Amino acid sequence: MPNMLAPTRGADQLLVQNYEKDAISPGVMHLGVGAFHRAHQAVYFDRLLAQPEGKNWGLIGVNIRPQDSQGFAQLSEQNGEYVLKTMSPKGQALYEHIRAITQLVDGAIEPETVDHLMADEQIQLITTTVTEGGYYLDENNQLMQDHPLIKDDLSSGRNTLYAFLYAGLKKRSETSGSKITLLCCDNLRHNGKLLKTGLLQFLKAKQDESLHAWVLENCSFPSSMVDRITPKPSIEHQKDVQSRFNIEDNMTVMAEDFIQWVVEDDFAGERPPLHKVDVQLVEDVTPFEEAKIRILNAGHTCVAYQAALKDLDYFDQAMMDIELKVYFSDFIKQDAIPAIGQSVVDLSSYAKVIALRFSNTNIGDTVERICTDGYAKFPIFVYPTLAGIYQLGGIPNKTIDAIASWFVFIHQTAQGKLQVNYHEPNMDKLAAFTNDEKGIHAFATDTYLWQDLPEAYPDFVSRLSRSIKQIQLRFSA
Repeated sequence: MPNMLAPTRGADQLLVQNYEKDAISPGVMHLGVGAFHRAHQAVYFDRLLAQPEGKNWGLIGVNIRPQDSQGFAQLSEQNGEYVLKTMSPKGQALYEHIRAITQLVDGAIEPETVDHLMADEQIQLITTTVTEGGYYLDENNQLMQDHPLIKDDLSSGRNTLYAFLYAGLKKRSETSGSKITLLCCDNLRHNGKLLKTGLLQFLKAKQDESLHAWVLENCSFPSSMVDRITPKPSIEHQKDVQSRFNIEDNMTVMAEDFIQWVVEDDFAGERPPLHKVDVQLVEDVTPFEEAKIRILNAGHTCVAYQAALKDLDYFDQAMMDIELKVYFSDFIKQDAIPAIGQSVVDLSSYAKVIALRFSNTNIGDTVERICTDGYAKFPIFVYPTLAGIYQLGGIPNKTIDAIASWFVFIHQTAQGKLQVNYHEPNMDKLAAFTNDEKGIHAFATDTYLWQDLPEAYPDFVSRLSRSIKQIQLRFSA
């Protein structure tokens, strides 16, 4: 990157980890080099590379989606380097030069190179951030073999992570044969198990019994919990870096100052010494992921659509809105925490930390970003609380109101009544949810979203219908 190490001015300082990039070698391949990866996992490995035992844990970044190739090319022009700007709730900014990515390969353009690198025994860890919807599993954790992209991959295409893992691991099994760990870093409950489930089903569908057996013998799939609020990259922060450090960085990423990574200690091959850089290696990730998914992710999701209906642009504005602030607190206390039950995590204290993070006015996390991909998020983040309260004999009123607000949001955005661009990869799945009695019933009984809960608790359908109509009346103007 030009002028990356330019002298700082005044009190400004660009922090750089103490290692020579030419002296490190890659041990990790990451699929899905988006803003979150660059603000989270890449930061941990950047710190690890400065440790004496960390020199063999550089990153190879891989893009697997053609629509991401343009931004990926920009990162490649900068040799995988960029500035990370973190903001505290008090407005304190920290700037770090992240250099952990040693090589970038656009799999959408040169997939064979990805295969070759994945087969190299030097690579001991494959990590993934391909979004919750990128695993193509239905409500029963069955691979969606009828999905057009999966269908194409099963016939020889290169669209999803399964096709890339299939080709690369097959080459590895036929060459070096060395063991390898596949570590999922997406917001999925038991994400390691789900990645393993999806991949094994893909291999079965490919009728590759040999590779299926090899994966079972030589690969591990630890679960992990990742956490750091990372807004969509903004030119505002690029200009800030340019002004402060005389650096032209088109890939500046900004995040909150909080960061956490909890990983199940289950590595098939060499174990990266991530504990040296404050990654929590634990026997069971479940309590940590349940707290995060049901409080942070569900809290984001349940508030976001209500905030959009109020024409709020940023999530911290939602947390300053008296009604929504009370709603968030009630959702956590009445629904989320009771549904979780006993936990090794202090849930009340954790929720207070989340509320503080959500209220950080220096992050600028948009409501629009959080509203993205609702059809994939509700079954993962919100359904467990919905079902949990019903199973306890209660009524999850706050959760139902959030679900209803999503339905109203869907139609208000479709009608152009909201200044929000709703990015929904599964928009075709919403077609049956028409803005009438039939559509509301289809929405309330959708098995992907709510499984068999509408049959077990018919009260859910009637309550959701009433909540939808109440919210429609309120925001009909």
